[in-house]
Amino acid sequence: MPIDIDDNFCCNVSKQSPLACLIKDGKLIVWDEASMAKKNMIEALDVLLRDIMDVKTLFGGKIIVFGGDFRQTLPVVRNGKKEDFIHQSLLYSNIWNDLEKLHLSENMRARIDPSFCEYLLRIGNGKETTQCENKIEIPNSLIFPFTTEEQSLDTLFNVTYPDLCTFSSDSSAISSRVILTTKNDFVNEINDMLIRKFPERATTYVATDETVEPNDQSQFEDFLHTLHLPGLPPYKLTLKENCPVMLLRNLNPSEGLCNGTRLTCCDLKTHVISAKIESGDFKNKHVFIPRIPLLTSQDEKIPVQFKRTQFPV
Repeated sequence: MPIDIDDNFCCNVSKQSPLACLIKDGKLIVWDEASMAKKNMIEALDVLLRDIMDVKTLFGGKIIVFGGDFRQTLPVVRNGKKEDFIHQSLLYSNIWNDLEKLHLSENMRARIDPSFCEYLLRIGNGKETTQCENKIEIPNSLIFPFTTEEQSLDTLFNVTYPDLCTFSSDSSAISSRVILTTKNDFVNEINDMLIRKFPERATTYVATDETVEPNDQSQFEDFLHTLHLPGLPPYKLTLKENCPVMLLRNLNPSEGLCNGTRLTCCDLKTHVISAKIESGDFKNKHVFIPRIPLLTSQDEKIPVQFKRTQFPV
């Protein structure tokens, strides 16, 4: 499903296709982070399943489990306001009232820090004390003072990774830590700074950018090299042995290579990266990551659609 859809969006799946056969045989469909999906997407799934199963029952009679927290990120609406995000969510779908609601009671990931769990719940439930303009004041125990951008980022790095030389030889320790930020530009800046600080020799991989329409290649090629788009690796990708990376595409889900899989680079070759999976059922498995062509989505606000051939990390 594309990110940008309209009210008339439908899933283009033939009833005779292998995907339709797989859906027919499926006993359970799980849609995680459904709170981030636009209601039109979920309604389109309902129409698709009714068509494939040849019944008028909701979701074609299939068991569907939606997971998500509406106190977190809601569907993104370009240039939208808060009410636009809310009205595009599953909460405002005609399907919502027909769903059985089950509420989880314990934050398993943060249960070792109950005070932080309670703090998150107070924010999510709107019970945390707010300042002017409904802004929340973060406790001093969770922040450090801002000096300059460079010094503050260095402090953040030192708190998260106290000794990169030690961490670089302990893949499980470094993969269990992460820095979260709000925008892709910040992600790129932080990644560039950390890879420079990381020990070992750097290897830079240069991608190939090709426009979908060959006639556009000469006009836009240099411009495409400058683009840093969501879900695409950079044109120039700099890595070091033992550095952590995250996979950006489903390469082989049955072998643990899924979008979001965290890995450690073990050997950086010209045409392939040898890496070790750091999470999930396939933890410690050694795998190879090839260069692949990655196509930009049609909803990106760029003048031409293009594909970038690069390692998907």
